[in-house]
Amino acid sequence: MVNQRILLSILSATSVFQTYAQSIDTTKLESVHIHGEQSGEVVNSNGAILSQSLTENEFKKAACCTLSESFDLSNAVEVSNSDGVSGIKQVEMLGLHSRYVLLTRDNIPMFQGLAVLNGLSNIPGPFVSDVNIAKGAGSATLGFDGITGGINYLLKASPKDPKVFINGYQSDQGRSEFNTIIKTANQKNFKNFTYMHYGNQWMATDMNKDSYSDNPLSNRLYLGNHSNFQGKHSEGQFGFTLWTDGRESGKLGRNHYEISHSRDNFNIFSRENRFEGYAKLGIIPENMGETTFGNILNFSRHEMDYNLRTNRSGVVRKYLANESRINYSGLIQSELSERWGIKAGLSAMAAITNQRFSEALSQSTVFSFNLNQQFIENQIGAFSEFVYATETFTLVTGLRADYHNHFGWFAVPRIHGKWELNKKNKLFFQTGIARRNPVVIAENVPNLFSDRSILLNNNLLWMTSPNNKLPFYMQQEEGWNSGISFVKNFMFLGYPSDIMLDVFRTQFISQIVVDRDANINSINIIRNTGSEAGFTESFHAEWSFIPKIRFKVKLAYRYVNNQQFLGNEFRIQPFQSRHRGLVTVHYKTRSNWYFDLLSQINGPKRIVNYQITNNNVEFSPTYAIVNLQIRKVLKKGWELYAGIENIGDFKQKSPIFEGINLVGQSFTDPGFGWGPANGRMTYLGFRWEVK
Repeated sequence: MVNQRILLSILSATSVFQTYAQSIDTTKLESVHIHGEQSGEVVNSNGAILSQSLTENEFKKAACCTLSESFDLSNAVEVSNSDGVSGIKQVEMLGLHSRYVLLTRDNIPMFQGLAVLNGLSNIPGPFVSDVNIAKGAGSATLGFDGITGGINYLLKASPKDPKVFINGYQSDQGRSEFNTIIKTANQKNFKNFTYMHYGNQWMATDMNKDSYSDNPLSNRLYLGNHSNFQGKHSEGQFGFTLWTDGRESGKLGRNHYEISHSRDNFNIFSRENRFEGYAKLGIIPENMGETTFGNILNFSRHEMDYNLRTNRSGVVRKYLANESRINYSGLIQSELSERWGIKAGLSAMAAITNQRFSEALSQSTVFSFNLNQQFIENQIGAFSEFVYATETFTLVTGLRADYHNHFGWFAVPRIHGKWELNKKNKLFFQTGIARRNPVVIAENVPNLFSDRSILLNNNLLWMTSPNNKLPFYMQQEEGWNSGISFVKNFMFLGYPSDIMLDVFRTQFISQIVVDRDANINSINIIRNTGSEAGFTESFHAEWSFIPKIRFKVKLAYRYVNNQQFLGNEFRIQPFQSRHRGLVTVHYKTRSNWYFDLLSQINGPKRIVNYQITNNNVEFSPTYAIVNLQIRKVLKKGWELYAGIENIGDFKQKSPIFEGINLVGQSFTDPGFGWGPANGRMTYLGFRWEVK
């Protein structure tokens, strides 16, 4: 009889976090009941790939809001503002943006193509039960992308989840959130969950007194449904999500609580819509031993509508795009012997994308440029992965070959391994190649929010060849990723403690960068190859310990050296701290009061084109952000929480440059944000569950 846990792992067999599991004789095990609170952060070191899991208890410490804003307590993943006006959050891993990270939900590829920029920003955090983070090139079974790692999240859909979950949130800066999960079916072999979210930033603020809104006004709606079922020899799930997100940002209006709609002011209006449908099916045939089959199918439709009005003679830029995409992956997994296992399968993708990027004077039909493009993508791939496992050593070797109708044939090899020095010391290593299909305009929309001219490969947009049939006019990006990680578990002050260390290097073979250094008046999106391709080096150290019962402390440090070929020389990526520290303190009383303190220390960041700013300083100062939250668990399923973010009220005064540049032209560029524009923020909220 196959253990149900093995069946669940089969449905996630393509996960970068899963490794080969040998069968066990369950008749020799006795039931053990453990009572206690689940840790907010769990280190997964059993397989060949080291990963970290952030659970629901960890997300509660961040209080709200979207998944992209829920990584404040993790030093493995960083969140920063992409610019000083749009409110778009950029997630980074190993010093590289989220477009280099494989983003999946329950190991289903979710945020590809047009969704790569804003996908995580539209997933409500209260709906997420777990997030798994793995650094480095992942399993070959998942795909050819994921240069720096993978982030896999799971929605709350467990049989243990309550029948009704309601969460409400309100901040003093005009942000409101309301979330509901309803478990409408609770049969033995079938369960259904419905997710509803409404988020609203209804008030503009200007805490740094620069006359621009610190956060965009926004309205977000999210609706989802998830069902899972279990049969005698099969198990699966299916569902859909639908969200829409509208934003207004820029110069404040007369009453300073709304965005100005004047043609004479800098402002941005945007709308994104997305629909996803998915299905997974795992099959365990009779009389085939430990052989299992997995199938994943998902479809998505994504739409983008961005409008930018600059100060330069009322110029209007528009970006309209839509994409329909379908993915399929089929996998077989088999145990060949006590030490050997194999996974193999096929994957396919088809997509149709339309995009239009134009610039014109306000109230005019004459375009300075007007790019229209439609292209069809087809990709098919085959992959295999061999697992060799002993009591102290595990090795996973993978290879996949893919054909893309625009990029041709290519292959990506991957190797992962673990050496268990002893029960308390484990060493992990990995190396592999990954590729990604760039969507250069959609993923760089924040860089286009300025008065700068836009270039592609050193040519103005209106000079781009109409005969260039490549998607988004660019070839693939490609890079090696290699890393070593070490985990040590030990007792400290009488309680369990662990230390994690890792070193990674990403060496690009070809890389697309946004060059703002070469020319003050332009933004050049360029593909660097060979000796001009960049590289990133990172080091991460983390120590978690318990000084006394119900009291946990985490200390973390991260170093990144991200070198890009910008302005005809290698330079540090702008607006990124080389050094970053993190301190978190968690304390729980016997009467169910929770206290969480977070302190982030951000080192200096290089300011691009610093000569045109008023202070003429090349690096930002070191600054710290301190957050505090208190929550209380009451009876009958109620929980109340309150908190203060940015207790020190630190603010950057000028994330948006507005004035005359070095050549005497009127100039507005919001891309000078290195810190928060809004200062101290307080919030209140509640959670209510019906078991």
